Amino acid sequence: MDLLTQAALGAVVGEIVLSRKLGWRGAAWGLFFGVLPDLDVLALPFLDPEMGIRWHRGLSHSILIFFLAPTLLAKPLSRCRLALGATTEQMWSLIFWAWSTHSLIDCLTTYGTQIFEPFSDQRVALNVLFIVDPLFTLPLLIGLFLALRQPSGSTRRKRVIWLLSSASILYLGFAFFMKSRAESQITHQVKNHLKEARVVQISPAPFTTLLWRGLIETKDSYYLIYWSPFDQGKPQFQEILKHRELSHDFQKTKVLDALQWFSRGHWVARQGKDGKLIIIDLRLPEIRDPQNGVLQPIFQWHLARDPSGHIVAPMRRPTQINYLPTMKILFDRIIGDSKNWDTLKSF
Repeated sequence: MDLLTQAALGAVVGEIVLSRKLGWRGAAWGLFFGVLPDLDVLALPFLDPEMGIRWHRGLSHSILIFFLAPTLLAKPLSRCRLALGATTEQMWSLIFWAWSTHSLIDCLTTYGTQIFEPFSDQRVALNVLFIVDPLFTLPLLIGLFLALRQPSGSTRRKRVIWLLSSASILYLGFAFFMKSRAESQITHQVKNHLKEARVVQISPAPFTTLLWRGLIETKDSYYLIYWSPFDQGKPQFQEILKHRELSHDFQKTKVLDALQWFSRGHWVARQGKDGKLIIIDLRLPEIRDPQNGVLQPIFQWHLARDPSGHIVAPMRRPTQINYLPTMKILFDRIIGDSKNWDTLKSF
């Protein structure tokens, strides 16, 4: 999830576990440990391209660290001036729950989280929430704001934080329900309209759990299909050719192997205008750019060799996008209007 969500979730954990003993400092400790696992990104500038691809959401998000971190840190931190009044057991509980909820909520997204490191590099991705979902995060933020205005240890303070946290939990349950419906609908449509194709992923569209994206694979292509409970017309499939033959110069290199691992094998290749090889991970949703009439892939790497022959593979984000029309056609598609959604040119 995004950093704001992780901070809010950690602060809520701190508020629940330590607010009676520490007041607002409980939420502050929770916020700190709620974002700490994502500080693994600080190491990225010092890693080679292959290791950089594998690093984020790796060991710092693992089940091993859920238990190791509080075991090592709880006792010394309980003696810290900012934690006076909290026992070692209470600090252990705060660190454990703030750290573990961070990783577990990451597992609900499409990006993938290596919670079994260092024993396995398998990435868990349940595809239930987009990496930014305001309807999950807002109740947590509102709950914190209202709770921190109440006296420490008061019944009203406890009720407020539990009530608003429960709203986020209920929303999460709604997301699971909608994904189940989307899987049923998209699988049915694929069976009726695309022969010899397989559904490889159902995931939420950006910022919502009302619109769902199906990624369909055939031998030479991928197809995208979107489903909303408000759809009424005929389903539309958008083809994206694989063109993996473009990557022949990088076959059997560590960087391409890492990208294949990261994308779970669901990638396509393109030739950039500058001659660089572009690898696009299709698991993550694209940005629909009506101003330029195209789809813009969010996760793309531009591969090239420097003068010494080493591979450089920076990740690029879409640029020069006017997000107002992008958000408008997203909203239109949620309510079942696919007129502008399906006419954009594929990459």
